[in-house]
Amino acid sequence: MDKKIYIGIVIVIVAIITVFAVNYSDNSNESVNGMITIKDMAGRTVNVPDNVENVVGVGCTAREIVYLDAEDKIVGIEQMESDSKGGWGNELPYIKSNEKLIKLPIIGNAKTDTVDYEKLSSLKPDVVFAGTPEQANLIQNKTGIPTFVTYVGAVGTEQQMEKYENSLIMMGKILGKEDRANELIGYMDEIEDDLEKRVEHAKKDKTVYVAGQAFYGVHGITSTNPYYPSFTHLNTTNVVNGVGGDNATIHAIQVDKEQLIKWNPDYIFIEGASYQVIREDISKNPDYKHMSAIKDKKVHNLLTYCLYSYNKEEMFSNSYYVGKVLYPEEFKDVDMDKKTEEIFIKFNGDGGENAARNITSHYKAFEAVPV
Repeated sequence: MDKKIYIGIVIVIVAIITVFAVNYSDNSNESVNGMITIKDMAGRTVNVPDNVENVVGVGCTAREIVYLDAEDKIVGIEQMESDSKGGWGNELPYIKSNEKLIKLPIIGNAKTDTVDYEKLSSLKPDVVFAGTPEQANLIQNKTGIPTFVTYVGAVGTEQQMEKYENSLIMMGKILGKEDRANELIGYMDEIEDDLEKRVEHAKKDKTVYVAGQAFYGVHGITSTNPYYPSFTHLNTTNVVNGVGGDNATIHAIQVDKEQLIKWNPDYIFIEGASYQVIREDISKNPDYKHMSAIKDKKVHNLLTYCLYSYNKEEMFSNSYYVGKVLYPEEFKDVDMDKKTEEIFIKFNGDGGENAARNITSHYKAFEAVPV
């Protein structure tokens, strides 16, 4: 065969393959027989209906369904989202803002990583959202319901926030809420920009520490977070910064009591759900009372950013309060009641106004507290 003809044939074949590959990729999210094929945050390929009416979120994923203004599609909740014994429904902003959710059928318990497959199937959701691929595979295999893995983890680093925003976009595609996903991402970016600009030229000479970082329940004073978002937003010196390595970006860590006393932070901020536990800690360990923050009454309660996974509206509200405490001049125009209500409403709908008031009061948040 003539060499030029051979090369020409090869070029044509490559072009055809390329076009096919591009078209296949472009069409991967297009509807075929009422279904779309989409990759979830774990890289799993999932076929979901192109018109989703009923959903369930397991593994702490219902929060993002509410954030995407799709709470009316939820047909079941987890036990920890209820007001039954051991439930935290009244302390979770997305549930408290949409109280009709608290009475929905219970389909499992994320705390024990269990799902009632029979109950879940009876509710006939079009799609289930899950927090891990292991959980998603089990649900899909046992019920046949398409199950999509989302990202609902920490957002203390830029990489984590980027992953979280990508997850919101993919959920938005499934729920028919792509515009809402982009709106919410834009709002979060605006807040981060505002916080950064406010402190850009501020004198950053104070050290801070977050106590009682919740993770699978509340904890004492030595439970903390080296990547606490509210400190990161304000470019403030967290005395625990960098401790624990990469694993510390995922969940809370425990630090040594003596080391905490040695660090001697200027300010201590407490995740509100852990306040009573921390008071007991300090009562049993008088050495803590020698720390500057405690002696100088610079201990403040926050909302509980980490309670049943990560509450983003509480995270941003906390950032404004920490800013007011550390940089009063730069945040003098911020009314914490109004700002918190605004943020809660933006994430959770109109019910966010009352939820903000109730939860802030419940935790005694945004005030200096005795320890």
